[in-house]
Amino acid sequence: MAVEVRLKEIRNARGFSQNELARRLEMSLTNVQKIEYGQAKSIPLDTLDKLCKILQCEVGELLVRVPDDDEENSQLPISTITPATEQNSPVDESKSQSNKKATKSVGSIVLPFEKRSA
Repeated sequence: MAVEVRLKEIRNARGFSQNELARRLEMSLTNVQKIEYGQAKSIPLDTLDKLCKILQCEVGELLVRVPDDDEENSQLPISTITPATEQNSPVDESKSQSNKKATKSVGSIVLPFEKRSA
């Protein structure tokens, strides 16, 4: 699975240059270009939030999941996937809830970008 960043399309549709967007994000032009060209290794959640506010869009418009060609054959049926906590030992529900909160507060999303041919 790859995640495609549709920054260029949305930025152009809203009439922003890369320079203007970088200025509003308080980010370098180089970093905006890396995100736009799919060369960023990760995008912090606060940057995604700023991008969406500036461009007046939703994260789902900016980041689009692109399935691999062979993805259908490589996925396990949902019934065979067991959460790690169920595989090992009984779970204390109070600890389980705190783990869920910690997971939600992760500061960036790592995106597996694929190189596009020009």
